[in-house]
Amino acid sequence: MNPTGSERSPAHRAPMLAAVLVTAGVDIAVFRVLYGRPESLAFAHGTGFLAAAATGSLLLAAARSGIAFRLRDLPSVLVIALLVLFLRGGVLASLAQLGFTVPTAQFVSALLAAALFCLAFPYSLHSRRMRTPAELRWRHYVVGIVVYSILLRLAWLGVPELIFEEAYYWNYARHPDIGYLDHPLMVAWTIKPFIALMGDNEFAVRIGALLFWFVTAWCSYRLTREAFGKTAAEGAVLLIAILPVYFSFGWFVSPDAPLTAFWAMAVYCSWRIVIRDDGKAWLGLGAAVGLGLSSKYTIALLGAAIVLYVLADRRSRKWLSRPQPYAAAVIALLLASPVVLWNMQNDWASLAFQTEGRLAAKSVFSLPRFIGNVLVFLTPTGVLAVIAVVLERERLLSGLEQGDRQAGDTLRRTCRLLTWLALFPLAVFATLSLFKTSKLNWTGPVWLALIPLLALLITRRPEAGEGRLLEWSRRAWPNTAILCLLVYGAFFHHLGPGLPGVAYPQNLHLIGWRDFGRELDDIVARLERETGKEILVVGMDRNRIASGLAFYRTRRPASPDQPASRDPAFSTASEHLFGAVGLMYELWFPAARQEGRTMLLVAANAARLDSDAVRGRVRELGDIHALSVVKNGRLAGRYHYRLVSGYHDEPGRQDRAAPVRAE
Repeated sequence: MNPTGSERSPAHRAPMLAAVLVTAGVDIAVFRVLYGRPESLAFAHGTGFLAAAATGSLLLAAARSGIAFRLRDLPSVLVIALLVLFLRGGVLASLAQLGFTVPTAQFVSALLAAALFCLAFPYSLHSRRMRTPAELRWRHYVVGIVVYSILLRLAWLGVPELIFEEAYYWNYARHPDIGYLDHPLMVAWTIKPFIALMGDNEFAVRIGALLFWFVTAWCSYRLTREAFGKTAAEGAVLLIAILPVYFSFGWFVSPDAPLTAFWAMAVYCSWRIVIRDDGKAWLGLGAAVGLGLSSKYTIALLGAAIVLYVLADRRSRKWLSRPQPYAAAVIALLLASPVVLWNMQNDWASLAFQTEGRLAAKSVFSLPRFIGNVLVFLTPTGVLAVIAVVLERERLLSGLEQGDRQAGDTLRRTCRLLTWLALFPLAVFATLSLFKTSKLNWTGPVWLALIPLLALLITRRPEAGEGRLLEWSRRAWPNTAILCLLVYGAFFHHLGPGLPGVAYPQNLHLIGWRDFGRELDDIVARLERETGKEILVVGMDRNRIASGLAFYRTRRPASPDQPASRDPAFSTASEHLFGAVGLMYELWFPAARQEGRTMLLVAANAARLDSDAVRGRVRELGDIHALSVVKNGRLAGRYHYRLVSGYHDEPGRQDRAAPVRAE
């Protein structure tokens, strides 16, 4: 039976339409019975769809005599159902955030999910039982995985609350500048246009990261296609779509999102320079490195790797006597000039922070953590695949030469260049982890240079004697890709409607802060009425609480006549006012300018509100009160707050005031 031929006739469309309607009907009916309170949303949503999927499977199997359902098909059907469930959860939650009632949002998402499941279910059975050409099956698989990965991120882009760092970078965008203390300007400029167009919401903050993901995917596709062909290029896009490192960089916004895009562009241009002798690619390389430096300084490691390779490679040294490399350096410097200018204006504070500050930090042996971070970013399958392509390069390239000696030389040079561009920065980070704390995102862009080789590994035809490591790495990728998507979907679902029976982690990032921010803003408004003074809200940590409060208090509707000083982004400071480190908050809210201010201090730990640093800098202290963070009817954390007045920058003695009622 041909699923693309006779089954498209009216006689076969009718059972399909009936199955979609019945599946959606069961879903909606079960949801209406089970949904009552916010905490029941996840259970009602999941139970309704799984019951509907079971019904739809039986209906489709009964209506199509040629594809009888068998017990061994159950795992595949369950995987399809879960993938659709997680995608539909994002649609439901997004519609609810847009203002639709939950029943209306569920009705729309149920129809979409039923249609998607009833299309995917029969295709899954057909592809396994009919002799579809392997190349066509592979193409369908890649398209399905990549499209699902994009849709999953798009559906959930605006649903989970921001993480602390995203809220901090949003504050960058609300304080536009040509540079910042702890990062260059690109992340702020990525966020700024979208919040200007769409307002201060999670979708607007994150959408730039997804757009940069497309740039990363395109550069990886072009490089792999030109080096190894179209099939391998499709594998490269697949890897960019499912590997945790690039999936995450394409969902939450951070300096790593633009950095990864420009790093991929720089790797592609480097390959064109070294392998294709493309002089124009130097201009692209200069632009990529310059824009990368405006994103994050670590791209300097890639620049150093390229320079060292050109110096070491006999064929590439010819470029040293030509103008293109020097033009590239000028372009890079021009594009990175805002970073240089900001540092000149601020006593080289950013460069000092990233160099002297990092090196002066406490010495810690973190190589095991570094390895663990790599395992998380690449998955164990990815790590083994990297080892395979590095150790088994000759076997990997065997069969591609097709008797052409020159082609074989080009392939080996490509492999040598890409391996060097990955291993040089990786070695630097591994060395740093011997005496400094390893960060999760350190190696993120490093693996882009190996993506073409990994793609070649998973798409090459199996050959006799290819070695167990290559064979196992190649065979493990299809299941790894599906498992990754299931994990991402479950993770998003947990951060959104929740997972039945699974509690929210306490005080993790900004989970539940949509309501928490409004409640705290109500407290601020009431205290301002009672005291007759403007209140500065202070998050009692380096920058996390302050950034979260600034964002989620901003979501409160503002009156048209509200002055700019009352915008929470400009009335929420950090613990630097009490002698701690506050990063950019130290520049946004100089302590000397807050003299005499009345403040509402907010902390995760009540003891932080009663420290000597607090007592020594205020004249009056109010009582300490607790405020719970609740999401979907479940506890997600607890914070404490305290009203203080008469702030002064220099620590000194203060008299204890009468309690201030704040609840």
